[in-house]
Amino acid sequence: MISLNFLIYRCEESPGKFVAHCLEADVVAVGNTKPEAIELLKELLEDLFNAALEDGTFGEVFTPAPKRYWEMLAGAKPYRPPAWVIRRHIRSRPVDGVSYALATA
Repeated sequence: MISLNFLIYRCEESPGKFVAHCLEADVVAVGNTKPEAIELLKELLEDLFNAALEDGTFGEVFTPAPKRYWEMLAGAKPYRPPAWVIRRHIRSRPVDGVSYALATA
């Protein structure tokens, strides 16, 4: 089983939008709100993980994000998304949990 770290930060390319970034797989989603970005990221990861499990390439999915984002995570504050976002699990067998952090810079 694996746990994932989601780093949430403001989108530099689209002011007013948010990025949800899974650091273990270096996958991102952009939304108008933090919860929307997280929800989109969970959908992307679920599709990616399920396809990789079917193809037998699950180990190749995990390409960690660049060091810059792990450093952002170290300085980020824990973030608790709304309950409906937390309840929406990634329905892939090996995922057992997600930690959320909000980068303030």
